[in-house]
Order: sequence, then structure tokens, then C-alpha cells
Amino acid sequence: MKKNGYTITEMLVVIILLGLFTVGILSVTSYAYKDSSNSYYEEKVLLIEKQALLYAKELDNLKEEENIVITVRDLVDNGYYVADDADGNVSDPRNSKNNLNDLKIKLSYNNGDITSKVIEED
Repeated sequence: MKKNGYTITEMLVVIILLGLFTVGILSVTSYAYKDSSNSYYEEKVLLIEKQALLYAKELDNLKEEENIVITVRDLVDNGYYVADDADGNVSDPRNSKNNLNDLKIKLSYNNGDITSKVIEED
């Protein structure tokens, strides 16, 4: 007698294997999306620091004071950084409800060298 079709055991094995494969794929792809916001934030901070260096070269009082703290809002207002929306807000890629307008940048002048460093908020 010839057997047509599959047994319940064969079908259960295939369903279980497909389920494990799906869970594995979903877990790998979900981690990829979570990590991208932090790396995008770090890239954005580096760009802000570079633009702050350009801004610092135009400041006359930096040599006298040696250290000045500015904000991202100062960079936007003076045309050194382009805001993400019409209201002049620079969005935070880690949290869409927050913005980086109040992020502080320390500009330092030491023996002709100008440095910029974002001051991390607590």
C-alpha cells in the first residue's frame, strides 16, 4: 500500500524548525535597529564638535578667556549648524521627543590650539 502525504510528526518537526528559524532572524534584526541610534548620536556629536571648532575661530574673546561654553543653539543661530526642523531644533536620535539644543560644548584655547568637546549631561 502506497502512503500519500506526511505524518503529523513530520509536519510538527517542520513547523518547529521554521519557528526556531524565525525567532533567530527576528532577534538578530532587532539588535541591529537598537544599535544604530547610538552610533548615529555619536556621529552627530562629532559633527557638532567640528562645527564648534569653526565657530570658535570666529570668536574674538576666546584667546582672552581661554575657555568658553556654548550650546548647539548658538551654532544654529550663527549659521554653523543646520537645524532639523523649521523651529530651529536639532533632534536627538536616541529619543525623538528630545532635542540637542541645550547640549553644551566647551571651547578651549591653549597656545594657539583650539579644541572643542561636548560636555555630557548627567
